[in-house]
Amino acid sequence: MGGTVMVSKLRYVFLLVLLGTWGCGQKGAKLQKSVVPPDKTLFETGQEYAQKSQFIKARLAFQTLINTYPDSELSSESYLAIGDSFYKEGGTENLLQAEDQYKNFIIFFPIHPRAADAQLKIASLNMKMMRDPDRDPQYSAKAQEALQKFIEMFPDHPFTSKARDYLRDVQENLAEGFFGIGKFYANRGNYVAARQRFEAITKKFPEFSEMEETYYQLAKALEKSERSDDAAIYYARIAEGYPFGKHFGEAKARLAEMGKPVPPVNAQVAAKNQTRQKPSEGFSPLSPITAFAKAIGFKGPPDAYETAKKEIESKTEAAASQTAGAPDGDKPADDALIKAEIRKSQSGATEATLGSTTKETRPSTDKNGGGKNNSKKKKNDKKPS
Repeated sequence: MGGTVMVSKLRYVFLLVLLGTWGCGQKGAKLQKSVVPPDKTLFETGQEYAQKSQFIKARLAFQTLINTYPDSELSSESYLAIGDSFYKEGGTENLLQAEDQYKNFIIFFPIHPRAADAQLKIASLNMKMMRDPDRDPQYSAKAQEALQKFIEMFPDHPFTSKARDYLRDVQENLAEGFFGIGKFYANRGNYVAARQRFEAITKKFPEFSEMEETYYQLAKALEKSERSDDAAIYYARIAEGYPFGKHFGEAKARLAEMGKPVPPVNAQVAAKNQTRQKPSEGFSPLSPITAFAKAIGFKGPPDAYETAKKEIESKTEAAASQTAGAPDGDKPADDALIKAEIRKSQSGATEATLGSTTKETRPSTDKNGGGKNNSKKKKNDKKPS
C-alpha cells in the first residue's frame, strides 16, 4: 500500500513540473511576440528624430540599421530615409548629399516602388538650387538631365505629366541663358558667337517662349555674317508662324527685299506657337521683392516633388469623390461597393444596410395591427432618400 501512495505522489509531482514547464513556455512565447524587432525599433527611432528635425541622430539610427541588419526589409527604406533627412534639412551641401544618396538608392534598388520618388527628388533638389538664367546654369542642366531620365525610366508614372511640365520650365531657364549670351555677343559685334548661341536654342529648346525673337536675332546675325540665304530661312519661319509677333511685318519686308518668296501664314503652326508665348506678367507691387529674392538666392519652385505629390493626391481625391457622388445607375454593380444586408436586431427592428447608409424600420405598435397610416409609412420608407 505504501508503494501505491509513493507512486501517486510521484505522479503528482511530475504533473506539477509538467504544468510549470508548459506555463513558462507560454509566458516565454508571449514575451517573445511582444518584443519589437530591433531593426524596426531603429527605424522608428530614426523616424522620430527626423520628425523632430534632429537629422544627425536620425541618420545615425538609419545607418546603424543598414550596417547591423543589411538583409532587413527596412534596409532599403532606411537608405531612402537618409536621403530624405538631407533633403529636408536643406542648404546646398545637404541637398548635394541627398542627391548622392538618392542616386545610390536607385543603383542598389532599381525596382523598388519608391525609386521614382528618389529620381524626381533628384530633379527637385536641383530645381531648388537653380539660378537665374544669367548666372551659373549647372543646376538647371542637372535638373534637366534628372527630369529627362525620370520620363525615360517611368513613362507611365502618375508624376510623369508633372515632370514634363517641370522640364519645360527648366529648359525655359536654360534657353533664356543662351539667349542672353547671344544678345551680349551680338551687341558687341561678335556675330559668329551670337549665331552659335541662337542656333543652339533652336536645336535644344524648340519650345522656348521667345522663339520668334530668337529667329529674328539669328537672321540678323546671319545677315551680318553675309549669309543672306540662311537668314531668309528664319525670316520665313517668322512670316509663316508668327502673324501675332512684333517682327512679322519686318520679316516679310526683308524677304521681299532679298527677292525671296514670302510664305503664307500656316494657321496650325501659328496656333501652336501662340500657345508657347509667355503671358505678360504685368505690374505687381511685389515685383521689387521677388526681384530682390531672385538676385540673392535660388530660383525654381520651393519643392517640386511636394507640389507634384499634392497635385496627384488632389486628383485622386477628386476622382474618388466624383465616383462616390455618382448616381446609382452610373456606379458599377460590384458586391464590394454595394452590399445589402438584412438582419434582425435584438429589439425586433429590421435594419436595411446599403453601403454605409443604414435605415431602421421599427415594427408597428398599432393595436389594430396596421392601418392606412402604417402602410403609407412603409411605402415612404422604401423610397430612396
